[in-house]
Amino acid sequence: MEYWQIKTQNEFENERGRIQKTTELYLVVAVSATDAEAKMYKHNEGMSNFRVVEVKKTKFLEVIS
Repeated sequence: MEYWQIKTQNEFENERGRIQKTTELYLVVAVSATDAEAKMYKHNEGMSNFRVVEVKKTKFLEVIS
């Protein structure tokens, strides 16, 4: 398993009626970029205004909690 950084973009209408975009970063544990992206889409199931912008492998050795 490897760590993957996923950048997502969400669009929503703000209180003034304007379309606003937000970008968020996630750290996903997966065996490949395709697997990481699939996990991200499953995590955000039901959100129609969500999309994955970038997937890249990180250099993290491990996450200690």
